[in-house]
Order: sequence, then structure tokens, then C-alpha cells
Amino acid sequence: MNRNNTAKKKFYYAFFDAEYTCFMEKDTFFDREHSGELLSVGLVICDKSFNLVRTYYSPIHPIYNTKLTGYCKELTGLTQKEIDDAPSYEAVFQEMYLLFQEYPVKEIFTWGNDAHTIRHDMEKNHRFVAKKFRKIAGLLQDITKRLTRRIYGKGMVLSLSDMKYICGMSHHTAHNALEDAKDLYRITRCCAQGKFDRERAGRLEEYIHRRDAYHQYKRFRKPLSFTVDVGERQPSARNLREASMQYIGVLKSCCMQEDGTVPPEILALCDDLRSLVGIENQDCPKLEE
Repeated sequence: MNRNNTAKKKFYYAFFDAEYTCFMEKDTFFDREHSGELLSVGLVICDKSFNLVRTYYSPIHPIYNTKLTGYCKELTGLTQKEIDDAPSYEAVFQEMYLLFQEYPVKEIFTWGNDAHTIRHDMEKNHRFVAKKFRKIAGLLQDITKRLTRRIYGKGMVLSLSDMKYICGMSHHTAHNALEDAKDLYRITRCCAQGKFDRERAGRLEEYIHRRDAYHQYKRFRKPLSFTVDVGERQPSARNLREASMQYIGVLKSCCMQEDGTVPPEILALCDDLRSLVGIENQDCPKLEE
């Protein structure tokens, strides 16, 4: 057959996200030796012009931690019934394998550490999985630095919600595998087409600088437990709280810069003073919507 008459093989872009088993310290029933098992996967496939072709979603029944923790339910929105009725790991990977046979890809784009987590899950919890499924894991590539270089000219560590903000979307992460895969598809399309909001990108960079500096100087994560209860029978503690609030006001006024902002290290000190007298944090930098 004449090679010139042979149709060129068409390739697609794929965007992937997943949710995993997770726990809090109080979840004593959770098998920590087998944490990070796949709970659900979401996949978006598009052509090279970013026209949406297919989506795929499935929960997965884990092998070891079959009972969801309360934290995991709250974070992912998954229910115990969904997980109880979910197909096996191998069945889900087989469905994805067939999709990639129909829509060939050279890379499967992820955001953050999904590629590492899935490979680790395979090595720890699915050691004898089929080679064709390992090849799927081998195609997973973190696209974070590629997209941040397009915006800032350098690779940066940003969350998916940060990128959504730059692209004019809401600044939050769904923690639903399909919705997050769709968001990854949307922000990649936005950045590739140069449609991201440069003003928002500048605001985000400034916010990240202030937020990170604040957390660098912050010493207390929450109000100290022995100072939280200051009732009417403790006038000295109440007076200390009032004096602390006055000091915070004076400190912020003295340190205010010409643009009306207060340095993040001063904001961290103010919140540490609040923590000492049993008051919640109030000055952690926030991103303007």
C-alpha cells in the first residue's frame, strides 16, 4: 500500500483525576499500611483542538480499606453504598484501557502527584496487575509546571483551585474525580489558547507570597486549649484579652504600608496573640475573588 494514501493515526489529549482512601488520626479502624487506595477515577478525552470527545467516571471498590472514613466521605462526597457497589480495580482499568484503544494518547495529563500516588498504589496494593494497566500508569504526566511556565515564565507549585482562579473560575476544588478532570481540561484549554486572566494571575502570585510568608511566621495553628474558656469569673483573663486586642490594633496601625496592607509577618504575630488569649485567627491573607 502506498504510504501517502495511508491515513495518519489520530492522537488525543486525556486529562485524569482520582480520589483515594484517606483518614484522620481518630480513625483507628483504618489500615494505615494500605492507605492511598484508589476510590474513584475521572477521565476527559479531547482532540488536539480541545473539542471534547469522551468522559469517563467510575468509583472503585478498594481491597483493604473497604469502609470509608467520615473524613473521606466529607472530602470526596462518596457514599459507602457507592463504594460497596463499585467495580473492582481491574474492571475499571480494563474500561480505561479500551477507551485508550479507541482514542490513542501519548500522555495522560494530571495535576499534582496523581502519577506518583497511582504508581505507588500499584506497587503496594496491586503488585500483580496486568502489564497493560501499568502502561496506563506510565503515561500519567504532571502538567503543573508546563502550564505555570506559560503564565509566569517559570514552573510554580499551584493548586488546581489556583489555576481555576487564573482562568476566571471559582477558587475551589470539587474533590470529585470527574469534575476535577473536567476542570483540568478547561484550564489547560484556557492556558493553551492564551485566554487566562493576567490580572488575576498577578493577584494570585501576590496572594501566594503573602500567604506563604504568613504561615512561615505563624507559630500557633489554633487557640491554646487552656485559654479558650475565659468566663465572667476570670476578670484578669478578660482584661488580658481586651489589652491584647488593643495592642493588635496599635501594632497593625503602626506597621501599615503605603498601599494600606500590613506585612504578613505582622499579621501572623497578631493571630498568634489572639491564639494566646483563646481567639480564632482573623488575619490569614485571603484571595480577592
